[in-house]
Amino acid sequence: MFPRVAIFHDAIALRFPELTPAGTVARFPAYLRELLQFDGIAAVSADSRESLLDYWRWLGATQTPPVLALPLGVDPVPAATATPAPGQAGPVVLTVGTLEGRKNHLALLEACEQLVRELQAAGRPLRYDGPLTDDAVATAYAGCAFTVYPSLAEGFGLPVIESLAHGRPCICSARGALGEHSRQGGCLALDSVAADSLAPAIARLLEAPDELAALSAAARARTFPTWRTYAGELTRWMQSLPRR
Repeated sequence: MFPRVAIFHDAIALRFPELTPAGTVARFPAYLRELLQFDGIAAVSADSRESLLDYWRWLGATQTPPVLALPLGVDPVPAATATPAPGQAGPVVLTVGTLEGRKNHLALLEACEQLVRELQAAGRPLRYDGPLTDDAVATAYAGCAFTVYPSLAEGFGLPVIESLAHGRPCICSARGALGEHSRQGGCLALDSVAADSLAPAIARLLEAPDELAALSAAARARTFPTWRTYAGELTRWMQSLPRR
């Protein structure tokens, strides 16, 4: 029989219960205990792996399954969209993500307000496009100078990887799973993603073309596993696991 393996994304419901639906928070401890019944757990980042193991240690669990940190794959990005965008009226700063409390959009909006008078005077609007198709998101990445992902906590942080895969630098947190991504290049990583940190970081990249060019080159030099690679690594690991 095949081993029983679960994919674990994050423990954000425990770390930020105030930013998580109440029903999810209520169910979460039982879910983490249920994971003890599996033969192995594939966590989407080292940070997620440590969060799960920390909870099990706190719970006093002794018979725990092996937990592997295996980052998710990303869809291949056509080379044409991973090159600098053609000349346009001015640099576009993009943020991509779901609208929920932990994504920290209020801090980003406050940071934009700190910059907005000068930007509006230069004819630079703040625009919300709402839900988009995959093709429209790819076009948005191709047309921006850099991205901002102000999230407080992530299990993986796909928008950061997507930005880098498109050759676009990203301003993000230096902590947790996002810190894992940022340490490999192409990111302006911040110790704090409060508005007072985001605003000068955005201004810095807007006003320093040499630094932006260096980060863009670092982003384009990054490589990422595809979903095919991820599936292959996950399958090989599963086949190595004994049934418990």
